[in-house]
Amino acid sequence: MKAGFCTVNGRWIRYLHAGQGKPLLLLHGIGHSADLFIRNIDALGKDFAVYAVDLPGHGFSEALPPGKGAPHAEIVETLAAFMQALGLGSYAILGSSFGGLLACLTALSYPEQVQRLIVVSSGGAFHDAAEQRRVLEGVLQNAGGVMQTPTSESCRKRLGKICFDPGSVAEEILLTQLTAYAIWDRHAAFTDIIGRYHDSLEPDNARVLHRLSAITQPALIITGREDIRASVSAHEQAQREIPNAVLHVFERCGHFPYMEHPTSSRWRACMAATVIGGSQHCRIMRVGTLTRSVLLAFGAARDLRFHNGSPNAHGFG
Repeated sequence: MKAGFCTVNGRWIRYLHAGQGKPLLLLHGIGHSADLFIRNIDALGKDFAVYAVDLPGHGFSEALPPGKGAPHAEIVETLAAFMQALGLGSYAILGSSFGGLLACLTALSYPEQVQRLIVVSSGGAFHDAAEQRRVLEGVLQNAGGVMQTPTSESCRKRLGKICFDPGSVAEEILLTQLTAYAIWDRHAAFTDIIGRYHDSLEPDNARVLHRLSAITQPALIITGREDIRASVSAHEQAQREIPNAVLHVFERCGHFPYMEHPTSSRWRACMAATVIGGSQHCRIMRVGTLTRSVLLAFGAARDLRFHNGSPNAHGFG
C-alpha cells in the first residue's frame, strides 16, 4: 500500500492505493478517513486496483469552503473528477456509512462510470429523515468532542463505541487519526458538513431513499446486526427496492464490518479466477465473510460453490 495526493478541482485529495486490475473505490464515513480500510486495502489489492480516498475535509484532504445546503453533490463531483484524473473510466465503488450515501449518489449521477455498488452500514442512504436525524445527533455527540481535543485514547473510544467488540478497533490507525484530527480546520470542516447534512434530510437530490429503484448497477448491501448507526430493517427494505441487490448481515458486528471482520487472504486465487479470469465455478474451502461479500459484488456470487455453507437469504451464512 502507498499513499498519494491528487489535485482535484484546485484542492488536494489524499488517497491510499494498492494493486492492479479492476478499479475499486473505497469511501469512508463522516469524521473518519481512508485509514478505516487499513485491514482491507492490501488484501483487496492482490486482485484489484484499490483506491481509498480521504473525503474533502477529512483525513488529510483539503476541505470544501463553508456553505449552505447539502455538500453531497460537490463531494460526488469531486470523487468522479478524482477517478477521471487517475485515468479510470469505470469502476466499482464501496461506501461505508456516509460514504454509502455518496456511493449511491455517484452511481445515480454517473451510471456509465460506476459498474457495481457496495453499500456498507449506511443510514444516510437507507434511513428515513427522522431516524437519520437521530443518528447524526449521535455522531455529533460521539465525535465532536474527540475532534476538538483529540487524544489517542479518545480516538480509540470513539471507534469502540460503534463496534460490537471494542477490542476490534484497529490500533494501527489511531496515530494517523489523531494527527488528522489535530489539523487546524478538521473540527470546523466536520461541523460544517454534518450541519449541512442534518439540514438536508428531506427528500431532494441529496437523498436516495426515494430513488432506490433507479439504481441499475448490481448492488451488495452489508450491515452489522448490532450496528447502532444503521437499522437492519432499513437495509432489508433497501434490498427489496434496489432491482439487482443482495443483502449480507454480519452477526456480532457493529458499524465497521470490514474492520471487525477483516478480509481473509485465502480467497485470492478464487477472486482472480472468477473476476479476472472469468472462471465459471470456484470452490472456497474457508473464506472470511467480507471476502465473500466482495466476491458477490463483483458478480461472482452466482458462480461460487461454498464448501463450508451455501448462501442464505441474507447473502451468506
